[in-house]
Amino acid sequence: MAACRPSVLLVTQLLSLPLGSPAILRASVQPTSYGPRRSLAASRSASVHCSAIQTAAEKELDDDRFLVRNVRNDVRVLRCGSSQMLEQGILELQELPHICVAGESNAGKSSLINHLLKKHNVARASSVAGKTRSVDMLEVNERLVITDLPGLPSRDHQVERMWDSSWRPLTLQYLRDCRAIRAMLYVHDIRWKISYMIRDFLRDVEETGVPVLLVLSKDDKLLVEAENMGTTQHELRTKMSNAVFRALSYQGVHIHYSCDNSLPFSRNARRQILRYIEQLSALSSREESAQFLEDVAAKKRSKASPGKNS
Repeated sequence: MAACRPSVLLVTQLLSLPLGSPAILRASVQPTSYGPRRSLAASRSASVHCSAIQTAAEKELDDDRFLVRNVRNDVRVLRCGSSQMLEQGILELQELPHICVAGESNAGKSSLINHLLKKHNVARASSVAGKTRSVDMLEVNERLVITDLPGLPSRDHQVERMWDSSWRPLTLQYLRDCRAIRAMLYVHDIRWKISYMIRDFLRDVEETGVPVLLVLSKDDKLLVEAENMGTTQHELRTKMSNAVFRALSYQGVHIHYSCDNSLPFSRNARRQILRYIEQLSALSSREESAQFLEDVAAKKRSKASPGKNS
């Protein structure tokens, strides 16, 4: 008789026994195996590995619900350095919601964008003033546009001539002509004073109807400065924030920000801005966005001083 597998031989032998035989009852509970038995540790390891794969897949799938992901972001950049290129870029991306980012050179504008997208240099961050020389539209996951605008001249007046002659007109053209803009994130280093150029620019932005959400950057730098001044980080933050608000006559929504991802505060600030981006992008116009931000600001003021509104 040719050699056969143990399980086949067992079935052949059992068929010759009467129904209900003890041998049949014993055989019915014997495990059948076609390979070496795996240890308990190996089984647990395989289970953990499968769970890890499933968790990673679920996380990536969960990320797809959001405009900006945590795991990976597909970014296509349109650099519009002239009026004609800008018109073409606006036309090409007019069906997607736009969030634009502005601020003085070296205030952390491009670093903020890279931090939000978890990219190293998709927005051109540099310590050299005027690194962003065009209106750079970043199409994110084919669902959102984050636009990196040219930086305003900083207090040392670098690139001021380029700003006045080229970059400012290009920026205002984008703000006026792109009706898909929902809001502007204006990034300001919390340690810096407000210059007349900032006030003039934000006045121009207000005339276009684009609402502004103020991002006070470099918050992590306050710790060392507070220690040198013999005060707390919270007290210094409050003092500098109020100085910015007074200089701009600003009562809108603001966020303190840092790009140091090792700090829980920085990670929370990133999540907070991304929530605002999600909410603003879901609205249909800059007018709706302005009303939304106004309502949020009013609610925050009410919570801060409940006695005045009672």
